[in-house]
Order: sequence, then C-alpha cells, then structure tokens
Amino acid sequence: MKAEKKRWTENFVLGIAVLVVALCAGVFGIGGSKASDFAEKPLNYYEQSMAADFTAREAAADTILTLAKSSGGDAALIADAQAGLEHSRAAQSPAERYRAGNEMKLAVELLYQSLAEDERDSKGSAAQMAWSEFTSRTAILSHSIPEYNALVQEVQSAADGFPGSLLLRTHLEEMR
Repeated sequence: MKAEKKRWTENFVLGIAVLVVALCAGVFGIGGSKASDFAEKPLNYYEQSMAADFTAREAAADTILTLAKSSGGDAALIADAQAGLEHSRAAQSPAERYRAGNEMKLAVELLYQSLAEDERDSKGSAAQMAWSEFTSRTAILSHSIPEYNALVQEVQSAADGFPGSLLLRTHLEEMR
C-alpha cells in the first residue's frame, strides 16, 4: 500500500519554516524600518535644532580669533582657541561636536577676556558683536542639548532588548 502524500498545508516542518520566515520578515523588515525611523529622531533633531547653532558659534569664534590676531593678542590663548575651533569643525557626530564645542568655548572665553577692554566692551564693536553671537548660540545650545539627550536615551533604552539591540546598533554609533 502506498503512503498518502501530505498536502503542503499539512506539512509541520514546512509550516514552521514559513512561520519563522514570516516572523523574521516582520521583525527585521517592518520592525527594522520602524526602528530606523525611531532611531533617526535624535539625528533629525540635531540637524534641525542644533547644527546651525554650532556652526554660527564657530563663525563667531573665528571672528574673535581674527580680531585677537590682528590686535596682537596672547599667542598661547590664540593657539588654544584656534585648536578648539578646528577640533569643533572637525567633529563628526553630535556628541563629538558637543565635547569639542566645550573645549572651544573655554578657550574662546579666555581669549575674549584677554582682548583690550576698549575693544571688547565698546558697544557695537566687532569683538562685542561676535561675543554676543557666541554667547547667544551657546545659550541656545544649552537649552537644546537636554532634549537631544532625552531622545538619545529613548533610543538607547529601546536598544537594550531584543530585537532593538540588533536593529538600532548602527544608529547608536552615529550618535556617539
């Protein structure tokens, strides 16, 4: 007697294989797309709310540096501020830019304070206007950074479990 051939809908192994493929497609396909959108929130926030402020602060720092050089400012302070500015401009990720910006901020503050009093305190002077822009952008960034950090924390929390640890790993590297 010949064994009856099973229909594909009755094949247990095939059913399990189809289920596994469907789960993987759901988790890594649809889930991956949703995870990617979720992980992009901090980077989108950075691009929309912070990147221009970092750039404007660097431009103001560059103006202060130029003025200090032209007025014969302290060479060591100029060198420190120049190094801080270059480091800030070279930073790739938001976190690197933040750390480099803090280094630059201190160096530019010291350089500005070393300028002649009449040059830095004169209302409407180039130094005073650049300093106002520099401190304004620093204040704006200080208000944006906590929100950016909260968004990064959300992504990191989601990445702690499965499948988030697989789906969000590359995005976390971009934020560091």
